[in-house]
Amino acid sequence: MHRIYRRLFGRGRTTLPTKDGGVVQTVQVRLSPQELMDDRPVILAYGLISSPPVGADVLVVCGSGDRSDSVVIAHDHQQYRYKGAQPGEAGLHNGVCGSTILLKANGDVYIKPASGKVVVEGGTITADDFITTSGVKLSDHTHGGVQKGGDKTTGPQG
Repeated sequence: MHRIYRRLFGRGRTTLPTKDGGVVQTVQVRLSPQELMDDRPVILAYGLISSPPVGADVLVVCGSGDRSDSVVIAHDHQQYRYKGAQPGEAGLHNGVCGSTILLKANGDVYIKPASGKVVVEGGTITADDFITTSGVKLSDHTHGGVQKGGDKTTGPQG
C-alpha cells in the first residue's frame, strides 16, 4: 500500500521561477535528489492568483501512477507564509513583499499594503459609515480660513 501512495503522490520543492505566460502555469519540481520534473502544470482554484517563488513546497499528484503525468495541486513557502491567523480567519498574503488582506474572525477586513498604497482603478469607493484618515472624518470635518471670493481654505481640522 505504501508503494501505491508513493507512486500517486509526491512532495517536493520548486527549483526555477514559475512559468506563467501560457495557457496553464507550470513549475519545475525536485521530488528527490534523483527525480526532477520539468514543466509540471499547477492547478489553482478559479479566481485565485499565485506564482510560487523558488523553493516553494509543492504537493504533486500522479493520477495514473505515472510520474510523467503529474500535476501540482498545492504549494506553500515556509519562509513567506502568513503567520498568526486566528481560528476562522482567511485571507490573501504576499510574503515576498509583505502585503496582506485578512478577513478577520470578528468580521473586520484588514488590509495592509507593503507599499502603503491601495489603488482602486475605475471604481467608486462607497461607505455607509465614516471614512477617517489621520484622525479626521471625511464627512464632518471643518476647514479654517474660509472667506469670500477666491481664497483657499486651510487643511482639514479634526
